[in-house]
Amino acid sequence: MMVSRILSLAVSLAMAATAEEAAKVSYLVGKVEAHRAGKSFPVRVSMGCQVGDTLVSSTASRLELRYPDNTLLRLDENTRMVLTNRVAGKPEPTLLGGKTWANVKKISQGGTGFGVRTPTAVAAVRGTVFGVSSNDSSSSVRLYEGKVDVGSQKTDSIARSRSEVSGPKEVSLEDWVRLLRGEEVTFRRDGTWSRAKFDPKVDLKQPWVKFNADRDSVEGRPYAAADSAKSTAKDPDDPWAK
Repeated sequence: MMVSRILSLAVSLAMAATAEEAAKVSYLVGKVEAHRAGKSFPVRVSMGCQVGDTLVSSTASRLELRYPDNTLLRLDENTRMVLTNRVAGKPEPTLLGGKTWANVKKISQGGTGFGVRTPTAVAAVRGTVFGVSSNDSSSSVRLYEGKVDVGSQKTDSIARSRSEVSGPKEVSLEDWVRLLRGEEVTFRRDGTWSRAKFDPKVDLKQPWVKFNADRDSVEGRPYAAADSAKSTAKDPDDPWAK
């Protein structure tokens, strides 16, 4: 009877630990620290990150996380992010500062929906490739493939990412901005926002974008612009070039 209770407790604890796990570290360059329950410790490859963890990357460091549905999330150097799940199985990390990149697996292919929050904006997706940057005064979302809805902090991103929308649907610009490939939106603390276009292929010249394009390709999930602009040439000014 005692053995049975011990085994039952062990199984329960294991299930609880699994339920709290947000993502696993799949790639790491440099030094990244995790803050959990008042303690700090270095992040390592294959480590399971938990809901509530704050990840802080130092200079010349980058981190890749893999979620259970194979969604990939990366942090650039000097980035601070909190891992959260607003709804069970619906990850929505909060970018406090710096840059992040997400390659989200489509719901139709087993994905669970995804969103990224910042102090001024929130991006809700069901399968796409996008980058988010945030600082003290504004947040920007840049779309490289697919579609993404971006709104202010007042909007409920998870509610929109939980189910597929059948056919075209009007999006109120008072709450949401629907981006298409090659578009960027910036939300500011004063509530104003602006929209602009960019060339995803030209963006590949940026070290951070190139790094992510290469990682996505390694994972077998390249996005269209990167796939069509493959090149073996190395940028001598890119410190991340191998």
